[in-house]
Amino acid sequence: MSAPRPLGICLRPEYDEHSLERLAAYAQAAEQKGFHSVWLAESWGMDATVLLSHIGAQTRSIKLGTAILNIFSRAPGLMAMSAETLNELYPGRLILGLGASTKAVIENFHGIPFDKPVTRLREIIQVVRSATAGEEVNFKGRTIAMQGFRLRVAPRQAPPPIYLAALGDASMKVLTDVGDGWIPYLTPARGLEARIADIRAACKAAGRPENAVTIAPLVETACSHDREAARTVVRRHIAMYLGAMGPHYRGFVSSFGFAEEVERIRVAWADKKRDEARAAVTDDMIDQMAVCGTPAECRDQLDRLRAAGVDLPILFFPGECTNEMVELAIDTLTQA
Repeated sequence: MSAPRPLGICLRPEYDEHSLERLAAYAQAAEQKGFHSVWLAESWGMDATVLLSHIGAQTRSIKLGTAILNIFSRAPGLMAMSAETLNELYPGRLILGLGASTKAVIENFHGIPFDKPVTRLREIIQVVRSATAGEEVNFKGRTIAMQGFRLRVAPRQAPPPIYLAALGDASMKVLTDVGDGWIPYLTPARGLEARIADIRAACKAAGRPENAVTIAPLVETACSHDREAARTVVRRHIAMYLGAMGPHYRGFVSSFGFAEEVERIRVAWADKKRDEARAAVTDDMIDQMAVCGTPAECRDQLDRLRAAGVDLPILFFPGECTNEMVELAIDTLTQA
């Protein structure tokens, strides 16, 4: 019998309807189906750490991940406190996913300057690691200064692994220097193998094991017996993300050979021509960036990601997915 192939799932409370009860039920179903981990995003919706606690209380062993917490809206001390609380409640289950997010989200939605994001990422990792190891934090960096900070209750667990949503060269350097896992988003499959090889080489150059970083991409997912309905969901979400979320993701996706397509999406979205922006998302983009279609097609696409070197694909369901799509993925995609 072959070894289980790790698979994560990133959930949200709302698909056809808003339901925290259904969110917990999906996490329970994922655990029963053998999923490795359940993850929650946090952007401008609900507090991911509180919801992870809700899920952790109703499951037994499935790992609990944040994908991601941005490094601006929580002060470094609060970030350490949040991580340690979950780590104490659910020993050995927390994976702390961090990222800079984008200028559009941090400044427009959270009202915080998007200043020196890569420097802050590195510094907040250092602070959180020290604090969750029970050390007193006396730190003066370029974005963070703390004096005499120590968690009031001494940690009883090892610090949680920290995965990073790194995309640019500078944040990738932070990843290979100090990160435990990589959570990219909207990464075309054709570029993964080379990017993973670069990560392995950089880890080795930094004096770390080549496999120090777990490759755990968030993969746009829509699973349906109606493959065109699934592709429509993905097409709409890719258009929104590349159109509305600023230059960071546009530059990243463009670097994989989609520069013309991304520019068409940007222009149409800026002109408020939403249908044109969605139409500019090509079939090739969907094929490269998503696990999408029938259950059999989705399993084949997961196999392709694993063959490229992905350790832990994380299924991410856009908000326009239906509950039926989410349930079908949970029920069918862990099958060999």
